[in-house]
Amino acid sequence: MASRPPDPLVVIRAREFKSALLAREDAQMREMAARWVEIERALAAEIEAAIAQVKALRERGETISEWRLLELERWRSLLTQTQAQFGDYSTWASERITAEQRTLTEMGIEHAAEAIQLTYWQGGVLRVTFNRLPVEAVQVMAGLAGDGGPVGDLLRKRMVRDAAGNPLPGVWERLTQTLINATAKGINPRVTARQMRDDLAGGLRKAMTIARTEQLRAYRISSAMAYEASGVVTGHKRLSAHDARVCAACLADEGTVYPVGTPIGDHPQGRCTSVPVVRGLPEVQWLSGEAWFKQQPEATQRQILGAERWDAWSVGRFGFGQLTQRQYHPVWGESLQPAPLAALIGSAN
Repeated sequence: MASRPPDPLVVIRAREFKSALLAREDAQMREMAARWVEIERALAAEIEAAIAQVKALRERGETISEWRLLELERWRSLLTQTQAQFGDYSTWASERITAEQRTLTEMGIEHAAEAIQLTYWQGGVLRVTFNRLPVEAVQVMAGLAGDGGPVGDLLRKRMVRDAAGNPLPGVWERLTQTLINATAKGINPRVTARQMRDDLAGGLRKAMTIARTEQLRAYRISSAMAYEASGVVTGHKRLSAHDARVCAACLADEGTVYPVGTPIGDHPQGRCTSVPVVRGLPEVQWLSGEAWFKQQPEATQRQILGAERWDAWSVGRFGFGQLTQRQYHPVWGESLQPAPLAALIGSAN
């Protein structure tokens, strides 16, 4: 079997850029989780008091419904304290996210400039001149969410309520049902308290998702703006991860050329990046996502596609390129997700 030719240097560096971003993100997620422990400690007494009050009422033969629970002093105190703790956490997190947005916009510009330079070198051009986007042009994004509002406001709304203002099922509703069900079944109070802490962690998961989404959005936009401002880049091509954790939609979309100035469509926790297409030079080429996928063992292919999709793909019921499904939100822009099996099979018939 012939050895695989090495990737172009610009591709190697682009993947290194993304690895650096993910390492920063991982460190930040650990920091956010550690800070969350302080919330759990602050609310521990309130949770235990609410459990004890409900347990005592149950033992007296009273039926505890959701409406009865809302009348209890200890439960109202828990909700009040939780709201306050979530508010403090969102303030801290928004400051941390804003600082990281500022850093990532600078990195996006620097990485874009290096990618342009390396693309020229790949084409045999050693001395190049192109316009560089000033950092000040994108620093205005720091502290803002995709809808143009402050990140802090988004955190406060989404950690406890959805976009319509309703309590998130992952927080208040689950917290309520956990207490009602656990006391009805006579579950140990310590176990109940642990389950309620797990329910509250839905707020942490939402905050982490917002941090990832808004920070990487700042990086992608600054990179795209830097390409557009260069005056030499005409587009940029998606470069996906090549490992067992890659998103099937992103892998199938690898190599797609996006217009200059337009960030590549992505999704939360996405690991894609892009390489520039420079005017007057051939497009940078590397092992495509489909070619890489076909070289992998069946177990890896199944892990990426899922068993049902793999079964259908392996017998030719749909083409690899059909795996990408695009969604567009007027505020958050384009995102990718793997096409449902029903749509894949239906499109092939």
